Amino acid sequence: LYVGLFVGPTGVGKTEIVRTLAEAIHGSRDHFCRVDMNTLAQDHYAAALTGAPPGYVGSKEGSTILDKDKIEGSFSKPGIVLFDEIEKAGPQVLLTLLNIFDNGMMTIASGEKVIDFRNSIIFMTSNLAASDIYRFTDKQPSSMPVLLSHYANPANWLRRKQTLLERIVMRRLEKALRPEFINRIDDIVTFNWLARPVLEQVAGVLVDQLNARLRKHKCMLQLEEAARDFVTVKGYDKKFGARALKRAFRSHIEVPLAELLMERPAGGMPGIFTARYLPSRDGITFVHSNVME
Repeated sequence: LYVGLFVGPTGVGKTEIVRTLAEAIHGSRDHFCRVDMNTLAQDHYAAALTGAPPGYVGSKEGSTILDKDKIEGSFSKPGIVLFDEIEKAGPQVLLTLLNIFDNGMMTIASGEKVIDFRNSIIFMTSNLAASDIYRFTDKQPSSMPVLLSHYANPANWLRRKQTLLERIVMRRLEKALRPEFINRIDDIVTFNWLARPVLEQVAGVLVDQLNARLRKHKCMLQLEEAARDFVTVKGYDKKFGARALKRAFRSHIEVPLAELLMERPAGGMPGIFTARYLPSRDGITFVHSNVME
């Protein structure tokens, strides 16, 4: 049993890492049990995990929102669980998770079913300290002369900055979570805001994902550099990370391309669609080629 906590702003890839791991292990990005903890904000919602107590409605069914098939893995193919936005869960819900971390097992309240987490990888995500991370990472070394006097070397500065950031995050976690809960976590990973060069790489990933869907139509999408820069600029929002980029990509690339494909004649227009930026209209146009590279 492994327990990891990803802490950072929204849209920086915390959940995406879990999806990627699920695809690598099980062949599907959706092959993991996800629980949105904002739906378990009240203590009585702990029954959604453990089932209704004996004597209550539904206790005999032993119902739980946990997917036993996706949780119980093997040594070579561990199950994957994601508890998203852990800071929004009620205290009793966190206590239920603490028992899982301790024992690696959870008995449904009816007593007739046990879920085994011992061959599972448990991830939790949290947006705690997002505002602190924003303020801290937004500072440039030139605005911190005291630190610079000791860490003039850029590499040393970055290491020191990351260490200070992790301390800030830990202080916020200690205010929100009980010490025994934090002590059960194997690794706490702090995520920073996505910089512009990183978002350019994310744009490339979005193109690859779209091309995977276009293959059945015998089509392919290419982005010229100017078009990629245009989408990245439109989708660059430090506070919303990759989600803002995805919205811009959908608005300027996916939807117009889908409309173009819907207008094509029966039999289709196989080939390459190149997204090209037109400064005159400050927008994207598509150039079609019948030749597939």
